[in-house]
Amino acid sequence: MEKISRFLALEGNIRVLAVQTLLGQIGLGMFYVIWQPYMLSTGITLGQLGLVQSMISVSTGLGLFVWGYISDNYGRKPVIVACLISRVIAIGFLLVSDSFWAFIGFALFMGFTAMFNMGNPARNAIITESVDSTQRATALSTIIMIGQAISTVVATLGGWIALRMGYTPIFYLLVIGDTLGVLVCIRYLKETLELNENKEKKNLLDTLRHSLAPESELIRLYIALIAMGFSYGVAYSLLYGALTETFGFTTVQLGLMSTSFNLVWAVDSVPLGKLVDRIGRKKGLIMSMAMALVTPIGFLFSTRVEHFIFFYGFSALDIGFWMPSYTSYITETVDSSKRSTVFGKMDAYGKLASLPAPWIAGMLYENVGFYAPMYVQIVVCLGITLLVMGLKEIEPV
Repeated sequence: MEKISRFLALEGNIRVLAVQTLLGQIGLGMFYVIWQPYMLSTGITLGQLGLVQSMISVSTGLGLFVWGYISDNYGRKPVIVACLISRVIAIGFLLVSDSFWAFIGFALFMGFTAMFNMGNPARNAIITESVDSTQRATALSTIIMIGQAISTVVATLGGWIALRMGYTPIFYLLVIGDTLGVLVCIRYLKETLELNENKEKKNLLDTLRHSLAPESELIRLYIALIAMGFSYGVAYSLLYGALTETFGFTTVQLGLMSTSFNLVWAVDSVPLGKLVDRIGRKKGLIMSMAMALVTPIGFLFSTRVEHFIFFYGFSALDIGFWMPSYTSYITETVDSSKRSTVFGKMDAYGKLASLPAPWIAGMLYENVGFYAPMYVQIVVCLGITLLVMGLKEIEPV
């Protein structure tokens, strides 16, 4: 057992976050499948659903700037706890009301979690700072594996529960799991940021520049994240809702799609993390973009649920390469005193770039057809690949 723990980097903070992930992912794994069909079931339109998704992107983008700054100045742990509490509040809006304005409130606080789309700067920083350089990608991949393994088990179950018992039980499961996760983090998570009492105080202008301006050595990666935020948003932000509207997929069928994705990601996360630690971060990013092209191309030829299940599962190879490569690349490029700020900024620019994506996706779905957003994804992914190929490989530190 001890050898397995070392192999997976499952020690200290990584173990604590593994427990928190397990508790939270039971509800979140179900929720991710059903939240768009749930909102459509209340009578809102696909366009209004796009506005809700856009609000998630707005609050995520703004929150990432704030959380990154707080994490680098006051610690990783407070941000992680605050984000979990924010997710509990977000689900509270859905428990209180099924009005469109309640959905906007949900979107606001769900975006503040910075975890709905796996971009929490404090979480990324504390994971990479809790292990040495030879296990950074492995540690992140282990946390991902645990989350996706849970989601694999519960995704289809969540679709079945929604179909037979309604959506409310899933909301309660998420609230309970995240509340327990908050208690675990408060009690056991150890801070990794070394606070410097003599840290030079910056004026407001310098603080804003530090918090908002891209670093010149990372400009290619910033542009890549901005392009990804837009293209992935167009291709996938309304995917479940569009499949429901276009092909009449049920929540159980959407659950099978999510299960496929989660299963592949759970299985590939640790091997790909180990591979990235071996081949280097840049090659890992290039492999991610190669995988990213397969799913939209496959969707162009898909009409049956089996096709969508297969290609959606394949897309887990994309993120399976990207997450450990990207997180490790930033960790090894940026000083720890501004690491979370850079994580936050970079993901925030991607989220802000995705703001028009759900609206554009809705327009394309309604006026051109289901497959139109996939062409956008293919073209942009080719451009991102060229950007990534121009990155400088960084030696681990």
